[in-house]
Amino acid sequence: MCILMFIGTNGETYFNTGSLVTNVRNFPKSRGHIVGLLKGFTGLCSAIFTQIYTTFFAPDLAAYLFVVAVGPTMVALFVMFIIRPVKEKPGDSIHLEKIGFTFIYADCIVMAAYLMGVMLLQDFISVSFAVSLTFTLILFFLLLLPLATPVTIWLVKKKTSFVTSLDPSAEISFGAPQLVEEDKSAVVPLLPEDSTAAKVGFTSEDLGEPRPFTESRPGSFSGSVEFSELEDEKPADIDLLPEPIKKQKLNEIRNMIVFAAADGAVRVRRKKGPRRGEDFTLLQGLVKADFWLLFFALVCGAGTGLTAIDNMGQMSESQGYANSGVFVSMLSIWNFLGRLIGGSGSELLARGYALPRAWALVVSLSLMAVGNVLFAMAWPSTLYVGTLLVGIGYGSHWGIIPPILSEIFGLKNFGLFYNFFILSSPIGSIFLSGFLAGYLYDIEAAKQHSAGLTSTELTCLGASCFKGTFLIMTGVCILGIILAVISAVRTRGVYKNLYGNQSLHR
Repeated sequence: MCILMFIGTNGETYFNTGSLVTNVRNFPKSRGHIVGLLKGFTGLCSAIFTQIYTTFFAPDLAAYLFVVAVGPTMVALFVMFIIRPVKEKPGDSIHLEKIGFTFIYADCIVMAAYLMGVMLLQDFISVSFAVSLTFTLILFFLLLLPLATPVTIWLVKKKTSFVTSLDPSAEISFGAPQLVEEDKSAVVPLLPEDSTAAKVGFTSEDLGEPRPFTESRPGSFSGSVEFSELEDEKPADIDLLPEPIKKQKLNEIRNMIVFAAADGAVRVRRKKGPRRGEDFTLLQGLVKADFWLLFFALVCGAGTGLTAIDNMGQMSESQGYANSGVFVSMLSIWNFLGRLIGGSGSELLARGYALPRAWALVVSLSLMAVGNVLFAMAWPSTLYVGTLLVGIGYGSHWGIIPPILSEIFGLKNFGLFYNFFILSSPIGSIFLSGFLAGYLYDIEAAKQHSAGLTSTELTCLGASCFKGTFLIMTGVCILGIILAVISAVRTRGVYKNLYGNQSLHR
């Protein structure tokens, strides 16, 4: 059984990596949306397969397991030639991508709400096979509806072409970004056009290791370098200046360093190894503080989330709820929505405000901390609210972390980094769910049995069963919040460089 579980879970990893890495590279301008959607369907699949089992196979588990084994294999054989890197075409645009993502997001939200309603209805009342079959066929339709996305985009293109043919002045170019008039006073050239920089064979953007040019004097060079001297030269009160003046002052200092370096008066120091945002190897990433800050923040979030998922059945039973399956299904739905919200919300932070996605991670961990407090207190009906908060908070981690990895450590080895971070789930689950939650539950169950409150030592009833566990989970989430805040502060420069010019709120 252990060997079969090992093979099965490794197979899931191949599905995950192949689809996620390929599509993040195909849609580099919409990483958050892509990750949120793909990871969202991963979170929703348990609810989908539960509905399929209830309609077609219950109570025949053997037939259901056969379909689960063969079905994904057939799907993989069918799509293996479709899922591949695709080069961006001249007619592609971020505007059309947004239309496609909006269409898929709408379908996903409708599907999640539909599944929630169907599961609650089937849990509370008995429905006939015909009704259950109708529910499942509608689910299949919603599941296949995203395949119509290319048709939707094609119709938008045709409509745009038709409007343009009627009114040429209304022409909209999807192939290139629209130029927006900006405050020219805030734009200062890095080097003046008539400067001597053009005569010595380098530009300020390409300053780096010596590389002689055929028409340049000895000592001229070009390449890529980080101006570490800039921090030493800039005035301490420069951050108090208005933004246009601050940019102008910084550019003047850069120009001074460029000319001094070209004349040999200053030796520009090159930082060893790649910088944030460039392509790292896994070994280069392992020695970076940013790597471990994110990893242990994810351990805190994934570990506490999996602890709630693994123990949801016992939690609901200990608090007197007869049907624990409702909470398990609800957790799956909230997990799905959390992945969508995490991907789209972090995309808004990054592209709309040029803020680090790690701030979205802070929000997710905060939601989980509140949810864990509700689990610990076990007040009446708070299990529903706690399930909502923990489900959304846990799910959003998987819509936030992958885009962060691709932006800080590059896309070249994104698959390696992503799968290394997957280790956070078993690490957090083993220590927090396996050791801590199980140990504390057994202690409380033994106390109740010795007092004659329960018939066996394996059963625990009341709020005390998980109170200590989830109070500790709250502390773990707070630790994760601290790590995520440090990561956000450290990486804010990466997002200003990547998205500062695209920000909607500069």
